[in-house]
Amino acid sequence: MSEPLKVHGCRWIDVPGASDPRGSVNFLEFGQALDFEPRRIFWLHHVATGQWRGRHGHRQSRLVFVALNGHCRLHLDDGTVKETVRLDDPARALYMAPWVWHELTDFAADTAVMVIASSLYEEAEYLRDYDIFRREVKGHT
Repeated sequence: MSEPLKVHGCRWIDVPGASDPRGSVNFLEFGQALDFEPRRIFWLHHVATGQWRGRHGHRQSRLVFVALNGHCRLHLDDGTVKETVRLDDPARALYMAPWVWHELTDFAADTAVMVIASSLYEEAEYLRDYDIFRREVKGHT
């Protein structure tokens, strides 16, 4: 079992799987580990050295992050508490509720991160300015 996270709306999901001499398989079953029906799946890969991804929050989207290969850091901020975790295990996913500012950094050269989203892409749903995020998250909580 993974350690609890301090940022509101974030938690680790232990991803079930199996291993044998041929290798490993892991899976997330919708309606079981995920409390939403995925609407979008995307992945981050070949992120250049020193670059970042994210740096925004969402008003509605719930996300699940899985490091399929390699590792990176995921910085989480709910407007009150900030926390940094390492994504590095395909058998452990990170669930993130709406109203969490997030940024991914420090990507190893071979890193691939899959993200499962509860909604389709809609620009108006994103909070890309940190000061606006801080104002809106206070009004939301």
